Parts: sequence; C-alpha cells; structure tokens
Amino acid sequence: MAIAGKAVPAPVREARELELLEAVRNAATPAADLFGDAGELAAEDAAELATAEEVVRLSTGGGLRPALREVGGVMLGVAVVATMLLLLRSGWFVDLDIAHIMVAMGLAMVFIGWIVGRALSSAGLTVAAVSVLVASCAIAVAAISSATKLGSGYIAASNVSVLLVALILLTPGIAALVIAGRMPQQTLAQNWDDAAWLKRFRGGLRSRLMPAATAHEHAAEISQALEGGVGPAHKEFGHPLALARELADLDHTARSRRWWLSTIVGTVVPLTIATAIITMNSWGVFTIPVAVILLISSSVAPVVGWRTRPWAKSRPQENAS
Repeated sequence: MAIAGKAVPAPVREARELELLEAVRNAATPAADLFGDAGELAAEDAAELATAEEVVRLSTGGGLRPALREVGGVMLGVAVVATMLLLLRSGWFVDLDIAHIMVAMGLAMVFIGWIVGRALSSAGLTVAAVSVLVASCAIAVAAISSATKLGSGYIAASNVSVLLVALILLTPGIAALVIAGRMPQQTLAQNWDDAAWLKRFRGGLRSRLMPAATAHEHAAEISQALEGGVGPAHKEFGHPLALARELADLDHTARSRRWWLSTIVGTVVPLTIATAIITMNSWGVFTIPVAVILLISSSVAPVVGWRTRPWAKSRPQENAS
C-alpha cells in the first residue's frame, strides 16, 4: 500500500490492511470498485492515522538511522556532481590540486554540518545543533582560507583516472546508505525524567520556529502541572518532541515562519548556485542548460509555496468561527 511510506505506525497500518482485506472478502467485490482510487484512499488513511510520534521517529531528529541516510544521500549527490565536473573540465584523467581538495573538503563539511545540525535541532538539542553548525562553518572557512593562501599549482597526484577519483568520492556516501539500511528501526525513548523532558520539549518547540515567549508559556504550563502532582511528564503528555510538533503545527506564527524559511531557501539557493555556475562557467557546454534548470527551480518554489501558505488555510476556520 502507498500508506507504507507515511507516518503511520506499523501496527496501525497492518490493522488497516487487514480491515480492508476483510471488507473485500465480505463484499466479494474488487478492491478498486469497493474503495475507488488506491492513492486517494491511502492519502485519506495517512491523514487520519498518522501520528506525531511516528513523524518524529522517521525524521532526522528521531535517531541516527534517518540522519545517516540523509548524510549518505547528500554525499552521494555531491560525489556525482563532482565527478561530472571533473569529466567535463579535465577528461578521463585529472591532476589533483591540493588547494582544490581543501576547498572541496571545506564545502563537504558545510553540507554534513548542516544535516547533523538540523538533526540535532529536530531532536530538540538546540545548543548542540548551533555548536555543530558553528564548528562546521569554522572548519570550512579555515580550509578555504588555507587553500586561498596556498594557491593553485601544488599537485598531490598527476594523471589520476577520474574513474578512480569517482570511486573514492562515491564510497563514503554508499557506505553511509548501506549502514543506514542495515541498522534496526529506531524506537523513541519512553522513559524521561521531568527535567530532561521539559528541556527537550522546549528545544522541540524552538526548533519548529515557535516564538520564544509562546514556547516559554507552554513549558511553564506543563511545569506547573507537574509541580501540582501531575506526571511523570512522559506518561501524562507523551513524547516531548511529538507534543512540541503538534503544538507548533497549531501555532500560526510558527507555521508562517517555517513557510517563509522554506520558500526563501527554495528560491535563493538555486538562484545563487545558478549565478555561480554562469559566472565561473564551471559546466562548460552544459553551463547554460544547468543554469536554466536551476533558475526554473528557483521560480517554481514561490509558486508552490504560495499554494501552501499557512494563512490561506486558516481563513476558512476563522470565518467559520
């Protein structure tokens, strides 16, 4: 079923599948005639049966496996692009310039640091996320600065096969994906002491871009409830990140902030990359086609974003009330 890829807990999904199979057997009618389009039914079931806990478990903040999978995917994509650039600019053999290697390593640190930082932020570990982002950016700046001072012309190896370089570049990403695929499904922590629960809850609210004052109010309400004898927090309120996600999804300001961030990033990043490609002519004869694709991508992001703007969804509810 298409619902298998959604944030629906496995026991719930299996029970729903058995329910549908039983309905088909009892009706003695083909499933397509009984339920209609499978994709539409799966979308309806996913919207109804998905849980915040499952969303958290599957997100990069839910454990090492999804974060490692995303790191592997990014590293693999960067390796493929780098290999194509080498083929276009140098042919089948390339001289490995030390300065270029240092710049590439610095940029790779930015990508990896961003993913790890985002995973830590999604897990409610804001301080650790900021620390990782700052450290990765510092390493990248140091690497690029050192490469600039060194200058080009210092060759680490000459006439190296691009296929060998591609194998070296692709190996870390493939290894990360293989390791992530072989890791067991992570489970969310069930037992929390109240202090750790509240800290992770506040971090989860802030990572979803809820205003600090609003996040403090939610945390204060729960803290007061715990002081009044309610609790422990994990039994009374569930997983801290799941509750934080639910509250942040209901907060108009948080939704608007996330919308603006995703729309701006989706517009500015492709535009910046396209500008850099055109300026440096780094893709040779493919410079214009690649730049056009990126420019189209940057123009599509605002259109798609406008359709999902949070204030458009909130108007019917406000009018109804």
